[in-house]
This record gives sequence, C-alpha cells and structure tokens, in this order.
Amino acid sequence: MMRTSLAPTAVALSLTAILAGCGSSNKSPAPAEATLELRLMQTSDIHSYVVGFDYYKNEEDASYGLARTAMLINEARGEALNTMLFDNGDLIQGNPLADYVHKEHQDNGYLDQQAHPVYKAMNHLKYDAANLGNHEFNYGLEYLADTVGTAEFPYVNANVFCPANSTEVVCQDKQPLNQDGSINWEDNFFTPYVMLERTFTDLDGEQHELTVGVLGLTPPQIMQWDKRFLEGRVEVADMVDAAEHYVPMMRAEGADVVVVIAHSGINADDRQAMMENAAYYLAGVEGVDALLLGHSHSVFPGDARFDGIDGIDNEKGLVKGTATVMPGFWGNHLGIVDLTLERRNGEWQVADNQGIVRQIDSDSPEDQEIVDLVSADHDATNEYLDETIGQLAQEVHSFFALIQDDSSIELVTEAQLWHGLKLQEDGTLEADLPMLSVAAPFKGGRGGPNDFTYIPAGDISLRNVSDLYIFPNTLQVVELSGADVKEWLEMSAGQFNTISLTENGDQALVATTFPTYNFDVIDGVEYQIDVTQPPRYDKDGNLVNPEAERIVDLRLAGESVQDWDPNQRFLVVTNNYRASGGGHFPGICVEGLCGDAIVWEDPEETRNIISAYLAEISAEAGEGGIIPPRNDNWSLKPFAAAGDVVFTSANTDAAKAAAEASEVIEYLGDGEGGYGNYRLNFSQ
Repeated sequence: MMRTSLAPTAVALSLTAILAGCGSSNKSPAPAEATLELRLMQTSDIHSYVVGFDYYKNEEDASYGLARTAMLINEARGEALNTMLFDNGDLIQGNPLADYVHKEHQDNGYLDQQAHPVYKAMNHLKYDAANLGNHEFNYGLEYLADTVGTAEFPYVNANVFCPANSTEVVCQDKQPLNQDGSINWEDNFFTPYVMLERTFTDLDGEQHELTVGVLGLTPPQIMQWDKRFLEGRVEVADMVDAAEHYVPMMRAEGADVVVVIAHSGINADDRQAMMENAAYYLAGVEGVDALLLGHSHSVFPGDARFDGIDGIDNEKGLVKGTATVMPGFWGNHLGIVDLTLERRNGEWQVADNQGIVRQIDSDSPEDQEIVDLVSADHDATNEYLDETIGQLAQEVHSFFALIQDDSSIELVTEAQLWHGLKLQEDGTLEADLPMLSVAAPFKGGRGGPNDFTYIPAGDISLRNVSDLYIFPNTLQVVELSGADVKEWLEMSAGQFNTISLTENGDQALVATTFPTYNFDVIDGVEYQIDVTQPPRYDKDGNLVNPEAERIVDLRLAGESVQDWDPNQRFLVVTNNYRASGGGHFPGICVEGLCGDAIVWEDPEETRNIISAYLAEISAEAGEGGIIPPRNDNWSLKPFAAAGDVVFTSANTDAAKAAAEASEVIEYLGDGEGGYGNYRLNFSQ
C-alpha cells in the first residue's frame, strides 16, 4: 500500500518569477490552437458513509453512501474524455463506522495493517487529490496522519501552519513567524498544493500535457472546535489570504488549470477576517479556474437559498464567473465542473465553464466492489454497536425536539450533570456554584427526513448512544454569569422564525438556516421562548435586535431572573465544541478570544459518559427499565396566531403517533422531500 506523507512542502519563488508573463495587450485574441474539455468531479462531507446504511436504526438507506455515488462517478467518467476526481474533506469522522475504526486503531493498531474503510473505497475509485475538512482534526493530529497515510493520492492544505517554538517533527528547522508576528507562508504544516501532470485529449484527438494545480483550504475555526488537539501545535490563516498568496505561485510554477478545494460554504455577507464560509470571496481570487466546496452540507448549484445573490448564477453553477459546485453530504450528490479549455499562443485559457450536481438514484445498485472492500468493517461496526448497556421502558425520539422539551436531549443533559456533580463532590469543581447542563438535538432533521433519533423501548445498546450523541466530543465545563446564561438562551432561540399574530397564511416556525445542533437547551433553569418577538442574535452570533427579548420567565429553582444578581456565577456543563467558541455563543468568546471561560476539560468522550450513566440508572430502575426523563423546564410561550403555524419533521408512523399523543401538535400530511408537515396549535 502506498502511504501518503503529510510532511509539509516548502515553496519559495522570487517576485520576478511570480510576475513572469504578466502584462497587458490590446491585440485581438489569437485563434485557438487546440480545444479540450476537462471534467472535474468532487465528493464532500462523506463522514465515513461508505455504504448506504443507517447505523443508528440498523437498516439500509439508499439515499446516500459513497458506494452509490461511485455509480455517478463511473457514469460521469464515461461521458467525458478527460476527468479528474477530488474530495473536499470531512471523511474520517461522522458515523459509528468512523468511531469503530478509531477505537480499533487505538486498541489494536488497525491502520498499521490496512487502509481506513473510506480510503479502501477511494483508492479503488482512483481519486486524484483531496483536501482536509474540519472534522479530520476531531481525533487529533496523530490519528489524522495515520489515517490519511493510507490514502493512495495526495492531500493538500494551505492555511494550517507551524506555530512559534513548535516541537512538531514537521516544524523542525523552520521559522514559523516573521519578526512582526505574521505567518511565514513557507512554513506550512501540510502540503499547501500539488501540481498534477496529466495527459489530456483535445477535441481533434490530439494529446497534450497539462499541469493542474490543486490547492486545499479548511475553516480557521478548527482552532476553536478542536482546541484540545491543536492549541500550541498549529496556527491557521484566513482562507482567502492563503489563496491570494498561493494561486499566483501556482501559476508561476506552470499551472495550466488551478483548482481550489475549500471546505467552506457560500456567504455573501461583507468579508471578514477568518470567515468560516468564505467561498464567495475565494471565487474572486485571480487565477482560480474551479472552486470545489463543502462544509455546509448544501447543494450548489440548485439550492434556492442562493437565488438572487449578486454574482451568483444558481443555474449554471458560477460564483463571480468561476465554475463552482457543492455536493451535499454523505455522498448524496456528485459535484461536476465542466471546463472548456482553449490553447492560444501556447497558453491554456477557460473558454466556457459550468458547475452541476447530480443526485444519487436510490433505485440504482451500489458499486459491489466497494461494498465487498468494506464488508468486514461494516459487519464489525454493527457487532460493536449491539453491545447492550441497559433497558428502556419507553421509546425515545427527537421528532419534536425543536418544538418542546424532549427526552432525547434530557438524557444527555442529565448524564452530563451526573458527571459534573461528581466533579463537584470530589473537589475538582467549586462545590458552591449552581450547575447547569446544555445539549442540543444533533439529529433534528437537518440531514433529511430520516435524520431523527428514534430508540424503541427495550434494550439500550451502544448503537442507541450513538443515536443520541453523534459526535466524538468531550465534556467541558465553563463558568458564566447569570447574564451570560440569559444571552446563551437568546442565541439559541434564533432557531425560530418570528411569528406574526395577524398574518392569515401559513407561517413556518423553524428557521431552516439556523443549525439544529446550535439549538441549545439548558437544564437547571426554567424558561419560555416568545417567538412573536424577533431574534436577538443571528445564526452567526451577531447582535441584530438589541431590544428584543425572546427568553421570558427565566427562573432558577423557581426564582425569577429579575431577582438574580446578574453577576451570579454558574458552572455550565457542555462539550468541547461549544466551550471553545463553536456556534458563536455570547459569553463564550469575548472580543474574538475564546476558551477563557473553560474551568474543566474532561478527558472522557461525552458518549462514554452517557453510556456509563445509562448503565447505572438502568441497573437502579430494575426490570422495568429507564423511564425517559422530561421535566418540561422550557416551552414556547403560547400564542394565538391568525393563520397556521407549521413545521416539518419525520414522516414515519412513530412520528405521527407522537403527534397524535400531543395536545398541541397535529400531523397535516406529506411534505416536500420526504418530510411530514405538522401544525402547532396552542388553542387546542
């Protein structure tokens, strides 16, 4: 097996070389000497879904999986003379298969013996290059190196660097920072770009040697999201700054085509430093021929959210004239950029371009060779997940976790609180401070109509724990003021649209642009959310309505917030993502500095804490099993709207039955995209 090194590549060019060939001319374009068509294909956010299988429900799901995307890849290759295949990142984390491989490598050296399952599939498909996503860092740099080392194609990243005084092997003999403290662009932690030499065939059947430069970028926010692994070991740069630095170098080195693979979504707001979703501005970097995107799990072109934005052609797949694609997630789409290249005066230029996406056909078969390659890993994952840890007396689901207090979230908050109280008891944390616990519905429908937690009554297994908590986060504790807690909840309340009491038509309750994993519920206080008021914060944590207050009747042990000292201190149990600034919650980050509020970083994964808690309370419950907790500590403040207030959720029999049992939720029928339509009615 070829192992791909992650050692950095030092690149140095003189200014003269960079500027070589630059100039202007008023002459008419020379006639084309040759014309060829190049097809670039991209996958993104696979999250280890190699096969179409829902590990949480233990059943096949034909709507996703790289083994099915492979059929689109094979088809697209067959349609074009010249093709290349890339991946955008977020491969090695995201489902129980990924967790199983990580555990097996830690325990038994899995990756020393064979490739990671995603790379078994990708090596078979002969990818040309790949980029690092943010989730590649979730298990740490050592595991990242071991995992990516099993890929038989190069990896690129241009905006992660060696820090000052680094002891990392790849950073030896480097000067990571310039004297003014700025980043030294030569001291990459990874290989910033590769120059791929390829032989392509033009429309007349003649062959040409072309150099395709491929640059990789990842969100700078990795320093917040995986602070525990990265702080002091790497530094990050702005993605646009990195592209503006390296693309001219690539051109000067002879790149005929420049492809930028950015693990980034499209945000057309004013440019800010260290933007998480910087694709709109990356598309404007001079010299970029194709922009391959990911991260936000969106589809471009085609998603209506990109309609009407200046500089974006949502039909042809262009952003500022640059061919651009973003292919959803879990392999449910394939992104394709088609470039028509013409050679004039010995140089190749883009004469025409477009970006398109193709959705997998759930009726088509999977690539059987890929299925066979990972079958042993798939079976071992299922065996690992079937380990029983307790009994559940009633079902648990997240169908309405965005609408009302929910036992799927409360099981998590109670487990975190159980662990946090132990830390107070043994003196690790200050015993006199009240403790709160925070969790969000990780499976709230963001990933499609089947993206909801559902655990039937009966045995509880590790499969169910993964269904409750899908990320490999660790538990962390922050210390905040009462005022901070109030603002935290105000930020979370951005999950809802503003409901008019006088509008007669249907009104959508849930804001689909707000990530459900940022809808934090805080247990330990009681409160209501007034959705007739505008949100105080937008989804990026910006204070947009300073006078608005959605959080009402906030109480601690029955005492109204008005009677609190706003400086009252709380210990809040959360996860490493949130505690280090993920989600842009107020109180966590002050003036751009994140992490100062953390008072405890637990070495244990949150899922392990949940497993231990469920095992303990199941043993205490005895034969009947655990009765799922639901204390109704939060609710939507009742309102009487003139029209219907509607939302979508799962369209399953279990979801319909849950609506039937509710006093305020009514199932309305089939919705778009496989969802079910529901109505919220406080007047019933």
